[in-house]
Amino acid sequence: MKQYGALFRYLARRFFLWACIVLLALAAIIWLVGMIELLRRSGTRETATFDVVLEMSALKLPAMLELMLPFAVLFGSLFAFDRLARHNELTAAHSAGVSVWRLLLPALAVAFLLGLGKVMLYGPLAAAAQDRFERLEAIYFGNTAPVSSISQSGLWLREVDDGNLTILFADRVGRDRVLYDVVLYRFEGMQSFRNRLDANSATLRQGHWFLEGVWDADSRDAPVRRPAETVPTTLSWERIADSLAGPATMSVWRLPGYIRSLEEAGFPARKHQLRFHALLASIVLTAAMLLIGAAVSIRSRRRGGAAAMLAVGVGAGFLLFILSDVVFALGLSGRAPVVMAAWTPAAAAVMLGCAALLHLEDG
Repeated sequence: MKQYGALFRYLARRFFLWACIVLLALAAIIWLVGMIELLRRSGTRETATFDVVLEMSALKLPAMLELMLPFAVLFGSLFAFDRLARHNELTAAHSAGVSVWRLLLPALAVAFLLGLGKVMLYGPLAAAAQDRFERLEAIYFGNTAPVSSISQSGLWLREVDDGNLTILFADRVGRDRVLYDVVLYRFEGMQSFRNRLDANSATLRQGHWFLEGVWDADSRDAPVRRPAETVPTTLSWERIADSLAGPATMSVWRLPGYIRSLEEAGFPARKHQLRFHALLASIVLTAAMLLIGAAVSIRSRRRGGAAAMLAVGVGAGFLLFILSDVVFALGLSGRAPVVMAAWTPAAAAVMLGCAALLHLEDG
């Protein structure tokens, strides 16, 4: 048992080292490609200076590394176990009575902890960086900035029409898409206050808000009571729903509350539900990639084919990536349950890895 403890630590260190090397290599490639793309886009944007591009490329990197971690584990396990097999260390351990499963246990524990840390600790940082990146992208590259924000405190809408700013707050949103306890601030331009409208309810109609039970107040006269009033708008429910915070800007800790807020307000929450389950499933997927990489590496080394090992590893990663895209698309379209769509790639990876290792052990 004492000897296995030393072996456990040795194998865990070797796998962790190779996983970090692969992840750093991927980070360098992703950062370089992202930097080149942002420099290309900034060619016609005078305000997008090199400092801005550098900041945006750094902010984009954490979310991409979060996505790439399972593949770093896959290729890290390929290289780690290939090197161990090349030096006959796996053969010696197996001859001493250590099964393939016990040999994989240290790396499997490290892979699981990496996946868990990615979701629970690193994920919030990556989500915050992605949110900052999208805001800078809207400012410097002209992408549509979010016009709406929803939380447990209520719904906020922001609109700029003909250079005039309008901000609307609703304490709650009924399932019939009627806003209740509404406060609407109107500005001349972006800063000059025009008036404030307090309404019992607001309904979005074609080209305008229909407010009922309105108090109209400005900075000069006393508030005026009106039974109803219309306020022009260019918003639609589709645009409001599309501009809500994207799932990529949400960590696993924030998603459950945000999903409840969306459902209570009558907005679709399928994208955020899929993101939440996909984050949890990625913990299992990261560990499953270790099983696939180890099985491919050991089997290819026994047959003496390093090139075949890399080819099979790349093929397995590519197929899982395609499978994830397909089932996620089915989940988003509503043709497959969200839980099934999110967990299918992880389940497939676990079954593939276990089947390969069982065949390897029996062989």
